[in-house]
Amino acid sequence: MTVTPKISVSDGNLVVHGKKILSGVPDNIVLTPGSGAGLVAGAFVGATASNSKSLHVFPMGVLDGLRFMCCFRFKLWWMTQRMGTCGRDIPLETQFMLIESKDEEDTPTIYTVLLPLLEGQFRAVLQGNDKNEIEICIESGDNAVETSQGLHLVYMHAGTNPFEVINQSVKAVEKHLQTFLHREKKRLPSFLDWFGWCTWDAFYTDVTAEGVEQGLKSLSEGGTPPRFLIIDDGWQQIESKPKDADCVVQEGAQFATRLIGIKENGKFQKNGQNNEQISGLKHIVDEQSNIMMSNMSTCGML
Repeated sequence: MTVTPKISVSDGNLVVHGKKILSGVPDNIVLTPGSGAGLVAGAFVGATASNSKSLHVFPMGVLDGLRFMCCFRFKLWWMTQRMGTCGRDIPLETQFMLIESKDEEDTPTIYTVLLPLLEGQFRAVLQGNDKNEIEICIESGDNAVETSQGLHLVYMHAGTNPFEVINQSVKAVEKHLQTFLHREKKRLPSFLDWFGWCTWDAFYTDVTAEGVEQGLKSLSEGGTPPRFLIIDDGWQQIESKPKDADCVVQEGAQFATRLIGIKENGKFQKNGQNNEQISGLKHIVDEQSNIMMSNMSTCGML
């Protein structure tokens, strides 16, 4: 087993900064140290199998008694967070994980990030099982695309500052994959310095044309006219199938209704001149752009 200065496997335990994070680490788990300046605190986790398949589930070790926060995908397009203290608390499709470990009050708290990665034609995610094990699940999505190993399936990084650990993790993965840029290297669009309004927190999916108009009016009268507007979910055409009252709703799933058309629904339809129906969100644009123009030099974006 390969050993790094900060992360190592010893006697079946995954040790980070001298603190045991996982126990019962299988022999087929492979640790590869990170490379480059500032990346000695990181390592890549991989695994090997005896046969080739399009989907593998590799137990990584037992997590028990350590607080963690993770982000997982519970819909194709949506992620949310969850907290826990053991492997069985880790949901399927976990895309990010931050583990907190502290032995005694006079020792520093260590934060360890786990980031599942893409490797070749395979993608990796984390999940837990009833044995409190963290599992690495890799799949190609194609029965004809198989592998027997992955050596860079999860990136781990550790340190005493959780924000810096996350930052350095992304930089390490940027260098490894070379498919994206860290946000420090990206040019920010100018409108980020503008004040705008998104309707989600005010209305969720119950947004209406009248509500949007009242919200813009209220902000303007309060001395903070928005320069752009985002009308979030709730304006599209969606299915009207009644929900099962006995169905257990997972985090945020109550908002995940099936989309059936990219056109405004009845709440945003309004008759124009000669009783003709105006398509799209044109009537809101026409009415509100005049209000915005009176409060600022640049027309707000809708």
